[in-house]
Amino acid sequence: MNRDSRFMIGLYAGMALVPLFLFLYLLSRWFGYAAAAPWLMGAAAIWLLIFGIIGSVEIYGHGRTALERMPIIIGKRVVKGLESERGERAHGDIQITVNVRRFNPVTKEFDEDTFKVYEDRLTTVLDTLLKVKSVHDNSLSMRYSCRMGICGSCGMVVNGKPVLACEANLFSNLDEKHSITIEPMRGHPLLKDLVTDFDDFFEKHESVDPRLQRTNKEEQYTAHDAYRQNKEDVNRFLPYSYCIMCGLCMDACPVVNSNTEFIGPQALSQVYRYYNDSRDQKGKRRLMDIDNLKGAWGCEFSGSCSKACPKGVDPASAIQLLKASIIENFGDS
Repeated sequence: MNRDSRFMIGLYAGMALVPLFLFLYLLSRWFGYAAAAPWLMGAAAIWLLIFGIIGSVEIYGHGRTALERMPIIIGKRVVKGLESERGERAHGDIQITVNVRRFNPVTKEFDEDTFKVYEDRLTTVLDTLLKVKSVHDNSLSMRYSCRMGICGSCGMVVNGKPVLACEANLFSNLDEKHSITIEPMRGHPLLKDLVTDFDDFFEKHESVDPRLQRTNKEEQYTAHDAYRQNKEDVNRFLPYSYCIMCGLCMDACPVVNSNTEFIGPQALSQVYRYYNDSRDQKGKRRLMDIDNLKGAWGCEFSGSCSKACPKGVDPASAIQLLKASIIENFGDS
């Protein structure tokens, strides 16, 4: 413990004597020792005055105050001195090089901006980008919302892999030089910096009727009971219902990046999800709609879509099962 810390502890301990004197004053009045009461009150006043003067001189009488010279405790790390890189170093202990590839509309090429930041080992890629935007370049654009892997908004490419920035740990994606390269997703039209256009993605999703289809349209208003399912019924489609529409599977798919007419793994996995739902009554019509090269037969089964999914959905298996279902139902026609 240094001198300043010992002084501050002694100062506050001395101040604690003031309420002690006041307590003794009350006791003296309670038990009838009136002669002692003025002395105790006077001692409390003098003690308070002395320590008030000493504290004021120590705290306000120097160029660097005692409070400034005390160490700042941040979690389990100690950064000595408020003045030492207080903007960044106080919130991280390892310097990271962040390379952000941004499209330049003037040159029609991608420029790479480099930033130096201090981070700790629990930081996500999104946290780092928000620090870059806050401290270094507030013109950097990105899309994010929930910051907990639910909304799917912060998809981007990190060191060549499509990931959710809010779920990707920064240090798990560093190279041997403690650097990381971030760029926008390649399977979607670019809007600005790390923000891409999802209009085409949602049009393809909508094209497969991603909702329960019932032959009786009036039952949604007149139904008297729930559509009950047993555990086996639920397990047929449940693994494919966790999609958060982040678009990472589309970005990882080599066919999507070369054939814009292919509806992609996300939409096809949703076809399989509803085709296997016992409550759905669209039936074989779902298979007929994707029995073409734009649908299930456009998939080349690279499996990269399933590897990229942050929620464990397996679009690659869904597409192969759709192909098997098509052959089973229309193989003779």
